[in-house]
Amino acid sequence: MSGNDNLLWLDNLPVGWAQLYRDLLSDLAAAGINVSVDEAKEKFGSLRIHLEPMVPEARPYIAAAEEQSKFTCQKCGDPGEMLMGNRIVATLCSVHGHGFSKPVRPPVVTVYMKPGNISDE
Repeated sequence: MSGNDNLLWLDNLPVGWAQLYRDLLSDLAAAGINVSVDEAKEKFGSLRIHLEPMVPEARPYIAAAEEQSKFTCQKCGDPGEMLMGNRIVATLCSVHGHGFSKPVRPPVVTVYMKPGNISDE
């Protein structure tokens, strides 16, 4: 994917982050950085963008968009904060955050890996 094909990932993103994602693509294009988005999604209350192949020049732009998503309501795009409710982490504004509360500490993610052949090759 490239160019306008990257906009297809909008279907995988919360509506409130659509403009954030569009702005990221515009900023990359304005900087002359041509990227192909391999994946765009919400994970643990923040935006995640993966490129294939990874373009090092794009990393600061992606990191800034991912950080901004932590303060942007994923439902409406208004200012928000990371909240938890029923083991779900979401970034929500005061209007959409009912039933959620501020976590006492940042969420802990546990990764279980199956034994197998892991190599650098």
